[in-house]
Amino acid sequence: MELLKAYLDDCKVRGLELRTIQSYKSSCKEFLDYFPEPEAVNKFLLVEYLQHLQERGKRPSTIQRDFSAISGLYEYMRFMDLVTNNPVLQIRSRYLEKNYEPDRRFIPELQDMKRLLRAIQHDEDEMIREVAMISTLAKTASRRGEYLELKEEDIDLERDEIYWPSKKKRRIRLGFIDNELHNILEEYLEWRAPRAKTDYLWISNRGGRIHKDDTNNILAYYAEPLGLHNPNGPLHKKLTCHCLRGFFTTQMQRAGMQEVYIKWLRGDSLKKKTWASNYIEFDPELVRKEYLSCVPALLD
Repeated sequence: MELLKAYLDDCKVRGLELRTIQSYKSSCKEFLDYFPEPEAVNKFLLVEYLQHLQERGKRPSTIQRDFSAISGLYEYMRFMDLVTNNPVLQIRSRYLEKNYEPDRRFIPELQDMKRLLRAIQHDEDEMIREVAMISTLAKTASRRGEYLELKEEDIDLERDEIYWPSKKKRRIRLGFIDNELHNILEEYLEWRAPRAKTDYLWISNRGGRIHKDDTNNILAYYAEPLGLHNPNGPLHKKLTCHCLRGFFTTQMQRAGMQEVYIKWLRGDSLKKKTWASNYIEFDPELVRKEYLSCVPALLD
């Protein structure tokens, strides 16, 4: 598997996130086990491989991810002059991209979020960390990777601002904190101070950085008894960190926030709009004002 190792090393040099590299490793290893000599693979063999994955019952989104990783492998091989073309491109264009529809995700309602946080608050251990985690995700629409990379210094309670870490998908690094989240984070930081053994914002009971799956596990633990999470169900029956990104977007749309401000707060790219070349000049205070007027209260 020297080719796979070299490709993954190349991914690291290109600055891909660790989670993406791990996903590519799994997809490409499976492909190379099926086709030990990728240089000899053509588009007809790739159609056969696509049928193989479908017959195994893989979801369309997973197959899409697999072929994205395999396409990256062939682009690396082209760069290294191991092949002259990338046969995956025609397969993705013909079979995967036109009719591909992402798996639907569960978007909780405001009352669902209030019930969830109420359940945590009623826990006998006074779970301020859990309340802070979930409230931050629900009130900022951050991606899980961005949220996990936050450091204590990225939270400015004097200005009620969050400074998101630099990530490939994060276009706007400035975020805002409303009064409710301010009070929650203030209490959490007091809890965190005597325990922390790391600069990362979210810590375990032992003081170290939390595991990347901890927040999803917390959501599942409290949401399942409320009927908001089915661990064995389809994706749209599961409550995960990504669902809270959808929750934020939905709540802001219903409150009448301008689309451009929602994208700004989500950290999305604005390149497809006519004002793209000027979006950096947006007055943050205008976004802050609309954010504070639209963001819902989560705690009763």
